[in-house]
Amino acid sequence: MKKKRRIPTLFINRFIWATLFLGICIGAFFSGERILYLTAVVLFVLPFLSLIITFALLRGLRVFRSQPETIMKNAEGILSVDIHNKTPMPLGSLEVLINADENAISVLENQNVQINPFGRRRLEIPFVIEFRGHYNFGLAAVQVSDITGLFRLKREFDAAKMITALPQVADVSNFPLSMNLMTQASSRHDMRDEDYSTISDIRQYLPTDSIKRVHWKLTAKRNEWLVKNFQSNALNLVSIILDISRVELQPRQTYALEDGMIENALGVAKFCLNKQMPVDFITSDGQRINARKPADFGIIYETTSELHFLENAEPNCHGVLSQTLTEATGYVNAVVITPNLTAELYERVVKGTKSGHHITILYFEISDINENSEEIFKLLSESGIQCFKLQ
Repeated sequence: MKKKRRIPTLFINRFIWATLFLGICIGAFFSGERILYLTAVVLFVLPFLSLIITFALLRGLRVFRSQPETIMKNAEGILSVDIHNKTPMPLGSLEVLINADENAISVLENQNVQINPFGRRRLEIPFVIEFRGHYNFGLAAVQVSDITGLFRLKREFDAAKMITALPQVADVSNFPLSMNLMTQASSRHDMRDEDYSTISDIRQYLPTDSIKRVHWKLTAKRNEWLVKNFQSNALNLVSIILDISRVELQPRQTYALEDGMIENALGVAKFCLNKQMPVDFITSDGQRINARKPADFGIIYETTSELHFLENAEPNCHGVLSQTLTEATGYVNAVVITPNLTAELYERVVKGTKSGHHITILYFEISDINENSEEIFKLLSESGIQCFKLQ
């Protein structure tokens, strides 16, 4: 069923006013009645007088607004707008206009209110940001109709305030990747070179731990088996490589793609740290965060909340992966998160896997954009590489 087009009220008011004015002018011309001439003059002057008065009243408004600087993605926030009419005239049909990215922010816009003389109104406008990121958001303008209803005057405000939507953390506890990494971590606690003079932390006992690691005093005190973790740069290290080259899509598709990549990267990082596996969180432009205990996850989360994907940047996951494998003193657990599967990345992953490294690919599929990536994904899967496709 086709939706009926709504005629704007402003157009209807102007049409009626013009028709009335024209009719009176024609009547005055043919009849010569002075009252009709006087009425025509009033109809002509009144809109301009109303325009001047409304402009002065609009300048007499005092408007204050407040909004959060950060908000969790998909959580409801409140934009508060306080309006104070300091004039002795009422203001009717006042509209509040919001500046927001329509591709990411859902907000109840264009709220109509009436303000009494010397009155105050407080509006609490709910909004939801659907995707992680930084956005211009806030009060753009207030708009009011004049007394005759023929004009709308707008008073604009500085709407360049920024709001940050924080990402969520994907749950990867049931992901096949989790079991593989956990198995490797559990089996390697006694296979790395460690500095036995420096205890990095205390953790619960695992079946693969040596009895020499048991912390006897704490075990007796807490009545549970506890073991010592010694300082080591190579202990079960997991390198998470995140591709931050922006893919040019429709805005909502771009936001959703970057959201999914970041949330899965955070999920893998949190899982590994909670399983006592140190993490190197690396972006494709070379930024690196070294996280060695669960408390360090906050640093990764804060950094990814502020992360900007790079426009016109070439995917460089293969370069970062190559450097990571070259600098490693032992076998590497690497997780590459990207929508761009290139021939260079394929060669590096296959070569690294044959050298004994454990490399996992989280591939974010983009329909009808990159056919080469689809072909490379098939080749990786056929080569026995642990490769997962997400949408």
